[in-house]
Amino acid sequence: MTASAVSQMVSPEIDRPSEPFSYFSKPADEIGVVDARTATEVTPEGYLYTGYGEVLFFTGGMDKPFSQRVKTLEDGDTPILHYGNTEDGIQYDFTVFEASLSGKPDGPLVNFIRVVVRNTSSAQRAAYFSIGQRYINAVNTPNSGGDNRYIRPRPWGVQNVYQEGEVYSPDWVYGFHDNAFLRDGKAVYLFPASSAPRLRLTLKEGYNREPDLMPRKLDILPDTPVGIAQFQMKLAPGDEKTLVFKQPVVPVSPSSPVYQQLEAAQFDDYLQQTKLYWRSIFGLGMQLHVPEPKVEETYRASLAYNLLALDKIGDYHVQTVNKFQYHRFYLRDSADIAHMYDVTGYPDIARDILEYIPTTQQPDGNFVSQPGQLDGWGEALYAFGAHYRMTHDMAFATQMYPYVQKAIPWLQHQREQDPLHLISATNVLDNEYVPGHLTGNNFLALDGLKNAMLLAKALGQRKDLAADTALYNDYHRTLLSILEPITAKTGGYIPPTLDGTTAGEDWGNMLSVTPEPLLDPFDPRVTATLHATQAKYEEGIMSYGKGRYLHHYLTIKNTLTEVIRDDEADQMQAVKELYGVLLHTSSTHTGFEYAIHPWGDRNFGINLSPHGWFAADYRTLLRDMLVREDEKDLHLLSVVSPEWIQPGQSISVSHAPTAFGTIDFSLLANTQTDATLTFHADIRYGSPRIFLHLPWFMEVSSVVADGKPLPVVKGTVTLAPTIHTVQIHWSKRSDTPTFSYKQAVEDYKQEYARRYQQYLQDGFQP
Repeated sequence: MTASAVSQMVSPEIDRPSEPFSYFSKPADEIGVVDARTATEVTPEGYLYTGYGEVLFFTGGMDKPFSQRVKTLEDGDTPILHYGNTEDGIQYDFTVFEASLSGKPDGPLVNFIRVVVRNTSSAQRAAYFSIGQRYINAVNTPNSGGDNRYIRPRPWGVQNVYQEGEVYSPDWVYGFHDNAFLRDGKAVYLFPASSAPRLRLTLKEGYNREPDLMPRKLDILPDTPVGIAQFQMKLAPGDEKTLVFKQPVVPVSPSSPVYQQLEAAQFDDYLQQTKLYWRSIFGLGMQLHVPEPKVEETYRASLAYNLLALDKIGDYHVQTVNKFQYHRFYLRDSADIAHMYDVTGYPDIARDILEYIPTTQQPDGNFVSQPGQLDGWGEALYAFGAHYRMTHDMAFATQMYPYVQKAIPWLQHQREQDPLHLISATNVLDNEYVPGHLTGNNFLALDGLKNAMLLAKALGQRKDLAADTALYNDYHRTLLSILEPITAKTGGYIPPTLDGTTAGEDWGNMLSVTPEPLLDPFDPRVTATLHATQAKYEEGIMSYGKGRYLHHYLTIKNTLTEVIRDDEADQMQAVKELYGVLLHTSSTHTGFEYAIHPWGDRNFGINLSPHGWFAADYRTLLRDMLVREDEKDLHLLSVVSPEWIQPGQSISVSHAPTAFGTIDFSLLANTQTDATLTFHADIRYGSPRIFLHLPWFMEVSSVVADGKPLPVVKGTVTLAPTIHTVQIHWSKRSDTPTFSYKQAVEDYKQEYARRYQQYLQDGFQP
């Protein structure tokens, strides 16, 4: 075995039993303000990195660089970070968050940092804590600003969506002013002067041959720590000292009014404001409860990560993926993110970001966010229709309909001039990473047409509806006629392109059932594609790059299909994948895209978390597992985990929006053999059938709704909208597997440790 054939590994000892599990070896976290133009990365070590520099920390008398990989969120879900470690009997506990001094997203942004230094030993100790600053963008590779940082500033050239920051200058002048460290006359951080810190321009005495602190240029590298303030404390056993620092995201002049605000800003005041803000946001939408904290906390934290990725640009709310290397608008991501907002109770936010989409429409009617990529047409029309389906907002439908009608001729022209009568082949290498007629582009175009038909029907546009329906039917027939000989040769597997080859990465070919059902969920081609892509899983999630990398959110495309299929095998597989994607998150519930090698070093490099598409897909998945709709029906509890059906435990959903109205329900497992479902539906649109799905792992003996027995048909019972209480008598099957997040973590850690030992035996080094 050669070194090139082996993925680099890290020691399993990074996973300490006393800490929450965090999959990434070098996680990146985000603190920020909703709608602001920039945000701050909390680095793998726990430093605060902006486009203007990085505040970093040291402990001990020898200024040892502080580092703490595992971090947690306030209340498990709020983007206020907590982390710390212990050195020589001294505990250092951090609380960091970002806030706007004005309370508005365009106001001055500040990172608040509180460090509590505590003597945990039984003897008096001298404690040392230092803070400093560095620019960090020592560019060694085209895109990297250092170890898991992204280079800034980096303009994207997409309207006004860009990375803020400042270009490094070797001519900067460094110095101190009262309680601030200045770079070129602007404060980059404030420190508590009352604690009488020892101030140094650099860590090394005499490094610049001048012992004084007069402002001056320094002969340093961009990543050299400068502006060191060291705090020395004598602490009796159990004593503690609190230090508060403030880092303006954009450095400010001491003579400016902003600086005066910054000096006056109180940590506790802004902490309380930040906590109240996020609690109010979380309380607005659909509430859900399952008896696994990791599942719930990831649901709420994912909302925060999507909101932190919003930019307010002029009159528009622009949904980006994160404020780091993916600080950009993507039609495909934003369509799914908007749908997440809709189905989890935030329709106003969905509408805000959908109103930006028309700005991407080209003169020919196509929608483009990434030049040369042809998935945006279908994504845009799908997004418009999906929002209307959930909200029945006629004003929105009327507003967007002209853009829809302008788009239809583009698709007609594409089909007329293409030899296969499909969307044209493309040679842009992204996602499927293969040139040709991409299957996903055509699936998405059909999704868009279905939603154009929905809007035409809602607005009474009969002529348009007839024309769009005819176009859809012909397009659908054409696509199936092309798929038939292809899938006959692949055993039913739908490949990434429609050009008679299986080359390329699985992506859009996984979308035949979701977001819109283009094929029957149990079509043999759907089954074959599920099985073929599941065979490529590594560590329980999808792989990418011919198996070279893990791909996090791509997994959920399959899981959403399995939830809809909802037979025993698919329910079980969906639960496995739920825990697979949760396993691959950090202790702060961030997800990633790819770049991590299977059974490797668990490091995504500069492909930084949190990833907004994962966050949205996870929330949509959990919602759909508990409540979902199809064109005519409502479905409750399509997929649940065995871990959630325990005596005394409950699953509940409240204020859940659906296309038919709002529902609330709670399932309480009273005992091992008895459960009670309480249910309320406010049906305002249509007359849906309501199906209660019974878990594959429970043997059901009877179901009684409001005193009347209900028949169980293929694992479901049908509920009338007026039903209030359902009594279920059942027992758990003896062959029920042990599925839980905790079990998934333990299984992974054991397997990783086994592989690591083999890795060492083969002569490799961590």
